[in-house]
Amino acid sequence: MTPASVFIDTEHLPWRELPVTGITWKKLRFDPASGASTVLLKFAPGARYLAHAHPAGEEYYVLEGTLRDGANTWGAGAYVRHPPGSRHAPSSDDGCLVLVILPAPIEVLEVG
Repeated sequence: MTPASVFIDTEHLPWRELPVTGITWKKLRFDPASGASTVLLKFAPGARYLAHAHPAGEEYYVLEGTLRDGANTWGAGAYVRHPPGSRHAPSSDDGCLVLVILPAPIEVLEVG
């Protein structure tokens, strides 16, 4: 038997606050067994995420605006895949909306 597909009407999901000023999120998927998740992150202009590591890597796709990630700034339509063990502290000067796929939870490296 084929498992049922899952549909989520993201327009009706509430934006949740993070313990980081100017960044909100919507949970699209979470697997409690592995910690894998898919989320939408919304950065307000000038917002910066805490420095963190990705033990199992990360993938993201910029839907709107621009995201600064290290020495690079990615605009709408950019897809980025970070390898396991990567570290960064992304930010956005003008605000952005990003789809993030994590095979495992992040490890926060700095106190907010």
